[in-house]
Amino acid sequence: SDKTGTLTQNEMTVTRIWADGKAFEITGSGYSSQGDFLLDGKSVDIKDYPAVQNALWVGVLNNDAELEKISSNGKTSYRIIGDPTEGSILVAAAKIGAEASSLNGAYPRANEIPFDSTRKRMVTIHAVQDPHQEDISPFKEGDKAEWYTIAVKGAPDVVLNLCTRYSVSDGTNRPLDDEARKRILGANDVMTRDALRVLGLAYRHVKVMPEQIESEALEQELVFAGMVGMIDPARPEVSPALTIARDAGIRTIMITGDYPNTARAIAESIGLLQEGRQVLTGQQLSEMSDTELQKAVKQTDVFARVSPEHKMRIVDALRANEEVVAMTGDGVNDAPAIKRADIGVAMGITGTDVAKETADMVLTDDNYASIVSAIEQGRI
Repeated sequence: SDKTGTLTQNEMTVTRIWADGKAFEITGSGYSSQGDFLLDGKSVDIKDYPAVQNALWVGVLNNDAELEKISSNGKTSYRIIGDPTEGSILVAAAKIGAEASSLNGAYPRANEIPFDSTRKRMVTIHAVQDPHQEDISPFKEGDKAEWYTIAVKGAPDVVLNLCTRYSVSDGTNRPLDDEARKRILGANDVMTRDALRVLGLAYRHVKVMPEQIESEALEQELVFAGMVGMIDPARPEVSPALTIARDAGIRTIMITGDYPNTARAIAESIGLLQEGRQVLTGQQLSEMSDTELQKAVKQTDVFARVSPEHKMRIVDALRANEEVVAMTGDGVNDAPAIKRADIGVAMGITGTDVAKETADMVLTDDNYASIVSAIEQGRI
């Protein structure tokens, strides 16, 4: 089973942001724009921390989600249109008054390289009149770009490898030495151990619109802006459904692109990771032969940092062990694994048409518990 949306609620909330060596907690839950930024437990004015603002601005610009404002009883809340992970960044930015519409007006998108699960990052290019001015005014008819901002969002370790500098609290940036890299990776480790999904944010200002819209040309000499950590609570019905499945002789394996620490914390909280069982990463899986994987999969409850291609090998290893395999998926890249499994299961809400057409079963609510209910009905 995939984790996000199937085992969890797929309602992301940014609860922490890290920038220039400081970890800020963000209060408020769901999609409300009400919330405070806390440093060492005390509320702070984020205007005093330009590095945090930089990180949130990058997260807003490099974003395909939209927030639809809803006013009720004098309170403002939002409904997310698009990916909940991206939407949660827009909500966090709204808590400091950084509205996506204003930022997108001042930095209109000129081009992009969409996110893909292999590269684990997304790149956008934005026109800007002068990024070094404190007050950025929206573009008007006839205005021309003087600069372009390249914004990158993705897995923190991947984004960090593309950076040569990092943002500091006074709004400037410094060379990214080995000590700074260790500090950033250490902060990422702490966040993932707290069951947070973490995204790294980086940017670069250039004078001329890049001629080649490809990763090698754009993703160099970036400034690391910071990291956002968000939590996606487990579905309350999943834990009892896992117990029912286990009692019925069904073993559940969680597959996720999250870091091992995050995956482990969530798997333990819902009772999926059993004592004495292991968490395997995509990198470890890649280094194994098919025979080694067949042996390892018997003791593995969680696969973390995997790509869609790894799903195929997991299915093949389980089937080689004479297991009957049901595999969930939602993306186009999941279709081969869905087809290879004995029972392919597609997501009805987030699933692509390709995944649905390939699958034997479609979950109308994207919920793991519904798979257990379907098996129960089948056994009757």
